[in-house]
Amino acid sequence: MKVKRSLIFMLTVCCTAAVGLVTAPKVVLDSVPTATVVDLEKIGYEDSVTVAGTVARDLIDDSVTVKIYVPEQDISAVKVGQSAEITGDAFPDIIYHGTVDKISDVAMKIPSGKTAVEVTVGIADPDKTLKHGYTASVKICTSEPSVMTLIPYEAVDQDDNGEFVYILRNGRAYKRYVETGRELSGGLELITPVAYDERVITVDHFEKDGSAVKFDE
Repeated sequence: MKVKRSLIFMLTVCCTAAVGLVTAPKVVLDSVPTATVVDLEKIGYEDSVTVAGTVARDLIDDSVTVKIYVPEQDISAVKVGQSAEITGDAFPDIIYHGTVDKISDVAMKIPSGKTAVEVTVGIADPDKTLKHGYTASVKICTSEPSVMTLIPYEAVDQDDNGEFVYILRNGRAYKRYVETGRELSGGLELITPVAYDERVITVDHFEKDGSAVKFDE
């Protein structure tokens, strides 16, 4: 009887140890954060100010300008010589090109009750389509065209130290604080560069810097 009990005890211990060896890896695997690679998009961008105005045709020299009133919060970005695009409901299929010719030295109250500055935009390629008194939309380009990196909003998090993302490097997740810029409909401008051999990721939970991550198949 003692021999049988000893055998039963040994078998029970061995079976328990075997089960532990089988289940332990699963427990470890389940604790590894699941990551998803985030796509960063490169897009062309330029700063601009868009204001509605009125077309004016000079009866003497037949030159055409658009008079607009730029709100005081935007006027500091507008300079003489900047390029502009002019569109309107009366000429929906045409885009005219122009230049900021004059900025008034005086601010004034406009019918909306806001304070604005009168700006005159000359049209470089006018034709007979443009009639005196037409309403037009003027887009003034206030910066040189540039390329920005766009990152989805859900990939950027924030704590007391600022905004951050998770970077994948050698199969591990690292927290990195970043600087963001413009907020667009498609995401945030990511100013901090990301190296060519790194990837921005999202993780379902974060343990510590350098933690291994797994990916959904």
